[in-house]
Amino acid sequence: MRRIQASQHRYFYCLLAIFAAALFLRAWRIAEIPDIVHIDEAGLGRNAWCLANYGIDRYFNEMPIYPENFGGGQSPLYTYLVVVLIRTVGRGSLNLTLLRLPGLLSSMVVVVFGTALLDLVYENKKATLTGALLLTFCPYFIMHGRYALDCNLMLGCSTVALYLLARYVRGGRLSQLVAYSAAFGMVMYSYALSYIVVPVFLCLITLYMLWCRKITLRRALLSAALVCVAALPVLLFIGTMVLGLPSIKFLGFTLSPTASSRLADISFANFRNNIVDILKYTLTHDGRPLDALDGFYTLYPVSIPFVLVGFAASCRQCLSSFRRRAYSHGFLFLSFYTAGLVAIGFSRGYLYRANYLFIAYLYFLVGGILAAYRFARSLGKYFCAALGVVYLLSAAMFIGYYFTSYSPAEDIPQFVPANDAIAYAKSLPEIREIHMDYAGVDEFYTLFFPESPYAIAEAAHEEGYGTLYFQITADTAFAPGNAYIVLKNNTALRAYIEDTGYQWQIVEYPSHCLYYAAPQ
Repeated sequence: MRRIQASQHRYFYCLLAIFAAALFLRAWRIAEIPDIVHIDEAGLGRNAWCLANYGIDRYFNEMPIYPENFGGGQSPLYTYLVVVLIRTVGRGSLNLTLLRLPGLLSSMVVVVFGTALLDLVYENKKATLTGALLLTFCPYFIMHGRYALDCNLMLGCSTVALYLLARYVRGGRLSQLVAYSAAFGMVMYSYALSYIVVPVFLCLITLYMLWCRKITLRRALLSAALVCVAALPVLLFIGTMVLGLPSIKFLGFTLSPTASSRLADISFANFRNNIVDILKYTLTHDGRPLDALDGFYTLYPVSIPFVLVGFAASCRQCLSSFRRRAYSHGFLFLSFYTAGLVAIGFSRGYLYRANYLFIAYLYFLVGGILAAYRFARSLGKYFCAALGVVYLLSAAMFIGYYFTSYSPAEDIPQFVPANDAIAYAKSLPEIREIHMDYAGVDEFYTLFFPESPYAIAEAAHEEGYGTLYFQITADTAFAPGNAYIVLKNNTALRAYIEDTGYQWQIVEYPSHCLYYAAPQ
């Protein structure tokens, strides 16, 4: 008995240490790494600040269920979580740490509930610890939680929902059915692709559970009704968008078809190509430096063969259990993975859009490692030691690079806010106007220097508002008494400014140059 208790204590402390490491890797220097602000982060932050302080988004939509963003929309869950943080922790203010906090918390939810999910389906402490370590140290699971992209919350929400569904399969209690149904309803607030993923998945898994006698038809219908109730505002929003209805007030929120243009993204035309692309991108990278890096990939190169083996083993296990009408947890992940691929097929194959697939990849990866271990038999200990060393070296190299040398600002400097240059230009009493090389995206400014949306609207002009201009081109009138903040790599524009004949003062920053001259 004492040995069992000691073993359980060691297991608990190992998990606790792993979770602590996961939190550190996601929280440390989160406002500095990545060293850029994604354009959708800037838009989300500006909307959240306006909603928290004025009850409207930056386009003057009153408490929208689906906030508008650059002509499209952003998922409500992340936006309103930031609104709550601004009103509570920030006391009306917003900074980059606060903006990225929901992503960090969602990433930790993936670690904790992903580990609990593996414990449920494998009932093997070694498999659970392996999964916890992979969740903690694999690049994608770290990187996706360190910046404020609204869709990334779908991975965390889906992981919780799948865990609750797995608990219902084991326990069969009505309260567990209510819990997983409500959780899948909440998933639909996390990302627009869930409007396809959730119904397709629930149809597949419910039919399978009926076949395996894990749920009755009456309870299946009850579950569907509960999902609809939990997701009712989203379903009403979808209705206004599809039918082109006017705005509707519902429980203090506005249901407005602000993102109806996004319907054009749904197409059968590139269905096959989109799926092929996402299969490649989710196992390697898609060239965007915020979710995965060349050389390290999403789950490290060593993981790819194990994912494939685990996928094949899951398919085989499901086919065998289906004939016997016996439930297999593999179908839970295969059906979710299938529903996710269908959704991506209708959309575009970007890595960030497929974030929810990674809980299935985790299951396949752990299953592939277990299958390889069983195949090795007497050499199992040597296999585990060798694989552990490979993962340890991979993780050490990735973490060392990510926290010391990683700099997406080198590739996309246009996403680097010029805050220091702007603050210095504002401090100069002789400066009348400030022109910023922001390509017209004022959100990079208003995120860090917030002002009332009403005041901005009153002072708006074609290139900005008041004395602020958010685009610099060769047509801009350069004159003393103004400040011009230019991207350092925009050498053509810098040369043009320097050739205007004025005696410019030049202050250099990591990604920008500030030009100004005293009035003549």
